Amino acid sequence: MNNKSYEVEYEGFDAATKVSDTLSDEVTKSEADIQTCKEKLEAEDIFMGPIANSCKDIFSEISQKVNGIKDDITAIKNVISSISSTYKSSDNLAAKAFVDDENTDKRSINTKNIKEGSNVSAALSKYKDELANAEYATVNDNIFTTTSTEYINGQPVKVTHVVINDPSQINGEPANGEYRNGLEQASSAAKRLNSSILVNGSHFSSDGSEDLQGNNHVVIVNGEIKTDGVSGGQELFLDKDGNIYNAAGKSAQELVNDGVKYSFACHSTQVIENGDTSPSYNEPRHYMRTVIGQSNPGEYYIVTDTTQDNVLSDTAEYLKNKGCNNAYSLDQGGSVTLVRNDDVINTPRDGEERPVGDFLYFSV
Repeated sequence: MNNKSYEVEYEGFDAATKVSDTLSDEVTKSEADIQTCKEKLEAEDIFMGPIANSCKDIFSEISQKVNGIKDDITAIKNVISSISSTYKSSDNLAAKAFVDDENTDKRSINTKNIKEGSNVSAALSKYKDELANAEYATVNDNIFTTTSTEYINGQPVKVTHVVINDPSQINGEPANGEYRNGLEQASSAAKRLNSSILVNGSHFSSDGSEDLQGNNHVVIVNGEIKTDGVSGGQELFLDKDGNIYNAAGKSAQELVNDGVKYSFACHSTQVIENGDTSPSYNEPRHYMRTVIGQSNPGEYYIVTDTTQDNVLSDTAEYLKNKGCNNAYSLDQGGSVTLVRNDDVINTPRDGEERPVGDFLYFSV
């Protein structure tokens, strides 16, 4: 892969836009203050006569000038936006030019149909060095994914980075395609779903149902309520906009009304909650886990432990440094499985895949 460097920073454009917005807000406020003064003068007309009329004329002139300033600020903001868009488009085009298409067992990269302005286009530019060094990579017009071995506090983990263009590309799926329909291996589900990335999901019972121990009281599958109740705060919810979160105190019906399409029952789910990593410190055990975090709309990190020596709080701090505001732990131990396309790329704890109750996956 070509490793030429091409980088444009956009913080200056964003800062200039914010300054323009602030100025526009201040001018709008001044405009309102001027109007208030005019109205008060009109109320005093009968007492002040010509003086009031003269003041009103002055305020009218000031108001016209303020309007002109407001128009100038809007014009400046439009110019900033236009220049920013041009630079971003150029940067994305350059990034595509510096990435060589590949097609090997571990790396499949095809940049030909990537649309400018898409999440994948932005990821290709922003994470080109990550892409160059990743052990596994898949890039096409709908998805950007890499998997690399990294170290968290000295412990090896597999980190999978996923960027999607559309929230419909992240989903949950019960084993064998139907809730409470037995168990299934992750590799089988990946083939059935033609997924790009797939990991194990909920804690489960032998019939494939979600194991509602602890504070798990709600089950939602494909937008349908399977177990009605009120969330105790240990479920991971996935909504139609691709967001992951938990919602202690909300009923199943409220969650469906909010757009939740899938729930995962997790016994130590909280890793990062609205930027706060402290919940992860409530689970001090060294163990093997699958943890997913969300850093931006359509952007996710999955940490797959490869040993039983990692602790949840270390993973939490790692993901927070990656920009994740929310992150949650799925099923653990022998269930931990990471599948890219059809291939299991981690070594399950027990030496072979454990059939599980459901899955979280990304599709092309």
